[in-house]
Amino acid sequence: MTDSLLLHYSPEHADTASWSLVNSQGELTSLVTTAPLSDAAAISASHRCIVLLDSSCIHLNHVRLPISNRQKMLRAVPFALEEQIADEVEDFHFVIGKSETAAGTPVAGIRRDQLEQILAVFEAAGLFPDAIIPDVLCLPGSAGQWCVLQHQDRMLVEYDLSNGANIDAENLSLLLQTSLGSDELSTPEKILLFRLDGESPVVSAQELHDSLRDVIAAETAVPEIIEVSYNTHPLVVFCGHYLDAMPLNLLQGSYKPKSRNAGKWQRWHLAASLALVWLGLYFGASVFDLNRLQQKNDRLHVQIEQLYKKTFPDSKRIVNARVQMEQKLDELKHTGDAKDEGLLTLLDESIAAISKVSDVTVQSLSFRNNRMDIELTGKGLQSIENLNRFLNQNPKLKAEIVSSTSEKTGVTGNIRIQGAGA
Repeated sequence: MTDSLLLHYSPEHADTASWSLVNSQGELTSLVTTAPLSDAAAISASHRCIVLLDSSCIHLNHVRLPISNRQKMLRAVPFALEEQIADEVEDFHFVIGKSETAAGTPVAGIRRDQLEQILAVFEAAGLFPDAIIPDVLCLPGSAGQWCVLQHQDRMLVEYDLSNGANIDAENLSLLLQTSLGSDELSTPEKILLFRLDGESPVVSAQELHDSLRDVIAAETAVPEIIEVSYNTHPLVVFCGHYLDAMPLNLLQGSYKPKSRNAGKWQRWHLAASLALVWLGLYFGASVFDLNRLQQKNDRLHVQIEQLYKKTFPDSKRIVNARVQMEQKLDELKHTGDAKDEGLLTLLDESIAAISKVSDVTVQSLSFRNNRMDIELTGKGLQSIENLNRFLNQNPKLKAEIVSSTSEKTGVTGNIRIQGAGA
């Protein structure tokens, strides 16, 4: 799998795409093909699939936040961009770059429903992308060299490795004039103007030069406009620089793709299970069942003791965890009868909210000083925050997130619940 499948896709043409194989040096190793998505499925099965998504549906920006923790920064990004996005920021999925630039931390965002629709189209065609990146950031732009690529009726403009725009072709001159007057962008030495060989230019190099001359100070040189022709498809330009856009891969967080080895493991897991069954029959069904039940009993005993220790950490001596647990629960039941904030009352008021969030699993529960702490796991931070919000919608409860930690397999959190009058 040395070569990767590089696929250029636009939601406006949902069932078709253009693709080619690319090697580790950024060179195309097959002809560029434009065809239905399903035709690329067979190639994707044996190659890493990188989707270059039409950036007109992606919001690219930079933010400056006094935060170094990436998880906290991701939670703060929607609020930092709230005034710059017309839609509700809660409906967006954001990713951030790995390194800070002069303009701040790079951010890419896309509506969740649009990303999910794109992934559904790909899945229906038998494609499972490993990464989805903005196509505009796959140009050879840098601080001293801006790039403009004319593709059909759109203009892709890249200012540097993490900054670009996708606009209507007729607005190119206005965009470049505005960009040259921006304090956040330095004036480049040259601008590369990519155009499909034989394609009629929307604006010529000379016209672009003259329009920029009007907005640049007299003592400043106008950037050199260099026209570059490419053939077949923009993939011949994107292939050499798509790795620069990988830090803003949209398939992160809850959209991170599953490992390609998952299916292989499932097949080996089945074979291993059958082998264990065969060995069990070989040594005798009765002995096998006896050992299995004894092991299960030992595991349950250990789990009961662990749960008891988590639930009642003040208990020093454990003789019979099950009996002691029943005694403690009986005590808590009477506490619940005496006070509205008792364990059973809090459980009864909380269960409706917990059942609403399907992707959250309660791992342990403790009750002390009329407060109930629940430790839980979920797919993402949003799951923990949704549960906290649902709990606080109950006028009899007051809940707060005590802690949350992101891990490779999901998020671990702790929510403290008490009566509203506490």
